[in-house]
Amino acid sequence: MPDFANNSFPHNRINSLPNYQLPITHYQLPITNMNDNSPPEALKQILKAFTDAGSENINALQQVRDVQVVMGSLLQHEAKRLEKKLGRDNLRVQQIQSTIKRNQAISKDLEVELEIAKIRVPEVDQKDSLIHGRVVNENRRGWSGLVVSLADVQGKIIRALGKAETQDSGYYALTINAETLKKVAKSITEGVFVVIYNSKGELIYRHKDLLMLKGGDRILVEDIVLKRSDLTSPPCETPAVSNTEVSSSPSDSVTVSEFAADVWVARGRVVDENGEGIGGLVVSLFDRDLIFADRLGNTQTDENGEFIVTYRTADFQDLFDAHPDLYLKILDAEGNTLYSSEEA
Repeated sequence: MPDFANNSFPHNRINSLPNYQLPITHYQLPITNMNDNSPPEALKQILKAFTDAGSENINALQQVRDVQVVMGSLLQHEAKRLEKKLGRDNLRVQQIQSTIKRNQAISKDLEVELEIAKIRVPEVDQKDSLIHGRVVNENRRGWSGLVVSLADVQGKIIRALGKAETQDSGYYALTINAETLKKVAKSITEGVFVVIYNSKGELIYRHKDLLMLKGGDRILVEDIVLKRSDLTSPPCETPAVSNTEVSSSPSDSVTVSEFAADVWVARGRVVDENGEGIGGLVVSLFDRDLIFADRLGNTQTDENGEFIVTYRTADFQDLFDAHPDLYLKILDAEGNTLYSSEEA
């Protein structure tokens, strides 16, 4: 596996929210040991040579991959021909089938290494910090479009430290300004966790290891391995609960629905005067006492104006124990506040 650190690779009218408490659970996913899926030693040496040589050899790596694909096709054709002539149990046929399996394994590994070869590690000032790595599936192929952030030991997202979205290769890079790190230093003395959210803003993963940050760090996180089923949160069926439209009618409100015993959501719909849903607006939840103002999260309305924010108990137990008085804000794409139930 190439060392990334040394590689150049490649918004309306809304009534006020009712007072409610949300009972939010962290779901820790296992990290798979990828050693068993590593390519053969000889191939690893070849791939290392390509990687060390720089991005100009990506084309060469692609050519090797293409040769493997062609070879696999020819072997499949020959295996079918001989099987028809000699039978499936013939030794020669079985040898070719074994070769086909090895070829397929090598082709998969070449695809992975080609992904990695295209990664470009950002240039970071010597005093700033970099936390980077990959989020991959069980075959070591990258998951794209996931959001990577840092959270303290209480589960609070440290927004000042930024976030990053995974690329097609699964690669993410969090660059942290030295001055910013100094400002939040007292709040992360116990360390931070790498956490991952899906495109719906749902927490799907927290890394098992704490990271102790200091200026100038270059931290390459081990591959985070997620199955496709891990990308949806919560991992259970959604019960049939009707969405509540958020409008000027005093009878309407935001629905808080329980997905599972330890998973709750706040959901609703933003509509115009004609009752038509408005998509692309940002919905943010806040605590009137400001205790948890930065922890309740935000989401975006879909094309029907519907929104949903998911919480898990284990990560936000202190929030629920405090019985927060919640309100929401609706913002447009430019960040302008179009409505706040705090003022309603």
